[in-house]
Formats: sequence, structure tokens, C-alpha cells
Amino acid sequence: MKRWLIVLIALVVLLVPSTAFALTTADVTVTATPSYVSITLIPGPTTWPIGVVTEGSTPSTTTSYFTIDNASTVQTDQTISVTTATWSGGVTWTHSDTCTPGTDTAGLKANKGGTWGTSDIIVKNASPNFIAENQAATTDYSFGLKLWAPTLFGDGVEKQIIVRITAVAG
Repeated sequence: MKRWLIVLIALVVLLVPSTAFALTTADVTVTATPSYVSITLIPGPTTWPIGVVTEGSTPSTTTSYFTIDNASTVQTDQTISVTTATWSGGVTWTHSDTCTPGTDTAGLKANKGGTWGTSDIIVKNASPNFIAENQAATTDYSFGLKLWAPTLFGDGVEKQIIVRITAVAG
């Protein structure tokens, strides 16, 4: 029996490497947060039904009428623009990128939660302007819109245009 025990111990010693009690691995945990850009219009007004406007008028919402829910995980640059160069409906209106009204030509301005006439932003079609440059991650904001109605109308048919806020990592 003693002989078998010695043979068994010898086999165990031969099978176990000399570094059996040393650590052979090291784990490193890597974490990464994706650069996620996400904005939505907070439930509430999603349209601005101005109603009847007169030639040369400048109706507006409050400067906190629409609210952007900013779920972005990074700082963003957000722009505002219209999606077409014309307002649809009957005799179309041209959208003025300088916000200069004329015959069947209208313009829009936006204001990010301030006071009309202070830091107003022209809403363009061709090259969007910043409405929220360097907007901090997860920081919501409100804005309003103001119409510069044409100085002369070609008809009385309802007009429509879409205003778009776009966000990119910034």
C-alpha cells in the first residue's frame, strides 16, 4: 500500500507543472458608451395652425411653443430648416432664405426660448442655421416660430411647409 501511495504521489508531482500555483490569466473589462444622437418633439404641439393671416403680417408662437427632447449621449449641433423651397397649396409661396416677404414669398424665423427680436434665427431651406449649437447631452430646450407673410397673395388657399430640426454629434 505504501508503494502505491509513493507511486501515486510521484505521478501527481510529474503531472503538475512547477507554476501550478501562479496566476495564468489577467482580465481587463472594457466599457464604451456609443455616441448616440437622438432628438424628438416632446408631445404637445406638433403643428402651428396659424389660421387666417393678412398680407405683410408677422404672427408668432411663444418662444417656448415647441419643445425638443434631447436624448443624445453627446454634445450636438442642431440646425433648423424648412424641407422645401416652396409652401404648398394653390398658388405656392416661395420660401425666402433671407426672411424677406414679397409677392407670394414668405419667411420664417425661430427663437430658442428667448424674446422675439433678440437672437432670432432665420429658418432657411438651402443652408440651415444653428438653433442649438454645442447643445449639451440630454439637455432639452424650447423654441417658437414667427411668420413673415407675403406682401401680396395670389390666392386664398391654405399654405403649408415643414420645419425640421436636425442634430449631429458636435
